[in-house]
Amino acid sequence: MEDPIITTREAAELLGVSARTAQTWIETNTLDSWKTPGGHRRVRRSAVMDLKARLAAQRIHGPALVLVHTPRHKAQRFVEMFNAMPECAVHASSDAYQTLLSAGHLLPSVIVLDFDADGSDCMRLLEAILAHPALGHTHVVIAGDVGGTDLSALPTAGRRLHVVAANRSAGTLQSTVRRLLGDGGPLARPVVEPLSGDPAGNEAQRLIAVTASGLVDSPAEESFDEITRLAATILEAPIALLTLLTPDRQWFKSRWGLETAETPRSWAFCNFTILQDGVFVVEDATIDLRFASNPLVTGDPHIRFYAGVNICDVQGYRLGSLCVIDRTPRRLLESQRDALTTLGRLASDHINLRVMERKLRWATAQPASSTATSGV
Repeated sequence: MEDPIITTREAAELLGVSARTAQTWIETNTLDSWKTPGGHRRVRRSAVMDLKARLAAQRIHGPALVLVHTPRHKAQRFVEMFNAMPECAVHASSDAYQTLLSAGHLLPSVIVLDFDADGSDCMRLLEAILAHPALGHTHVVIAGDVGGTDLSALPTAGRRLHVVAANRSAGTLQSTVRRLLGDGGPLARPVVEPLSGDPAGNEAQRLIAVTASGLVDSPAEESFDEITRLAATILEAPIALLTLLTPDRQWFKSRWGLETAETPRSWAFCNFTILQDGVFVVEDATIDLRFASNPLVTGDPHIRFYAGVNICDVQGYRLGSLCVIDRTPRRLLESQRDALTTLGRLASDHINLRVMERKLRWATAQPASSTATSGV
């Protein structure tokens, strides 16, 4: 049967919870079920997998990125202040030009400008940030003395601009940022099931890196398609994918031999790949307890063999993987392992070159680029 009937205990094993927890979900109608004539509860595997996908979208809220522009001698104070807030991941800069580059690259939820620094540089930064369409979701918090500056005249300021006076406490600044991060709308943060930690950093920072890459939902590019095509050829596999792991999706930047453009994150073999330093291999998914009930194994494309290697950004965050898939069990030759590793590095280089080009375009387009040589 394509959608078999399973017991409460089997459902619990698929969900990774105790039988009692699964029974409670059944009793509260969280998981659809029915009783047999003998009084035993039964569920459809599809209902269990649907619940698993919903749980994956509810468990852990990742911190939002806060970018701080402040003099170098005050940077550590701001970092410690926002690191004390679990809803924040903080990045600080003391150079106006670098702050602009970071804003364009990281696309933060909130930017804090310390106006106790050079006010003229901060005003140029503020104007550039408010005017740039890529930062339309970003709130800007001014901390310090703005003097007699008429901030209401700034373009597109509106509700995005907030002032915390110089005589207010650090707690006031924290409360302001916390309120902005909790107001929903464009700042609502994605969620992710803790299927994968990232040895090169935590999952929240990894997700920021995925967003900053600018690759998710981008058009197909021949440079990436060449890599997946080459991977399929060298490893003699019918399917090759370049994947990116978002909070709830495994999205394929490039795919060879597969029509589907994405899968739920909870189905992704690549969740395990980003936990490895080298190549992650599954020789026969049907006898591997981690994958035997996976919809990609029990259904199309009927994965049996999988081999994947990390795709990393310049900071080492693991964005996803380059992987090959076969519909029959097999082993990976050492020469093929080496080839996949090399192609993975090539894919990472392509990604980092693309990001650098975008940062340079951002920098040359900014009216505040004249601040490049001034330290703030």
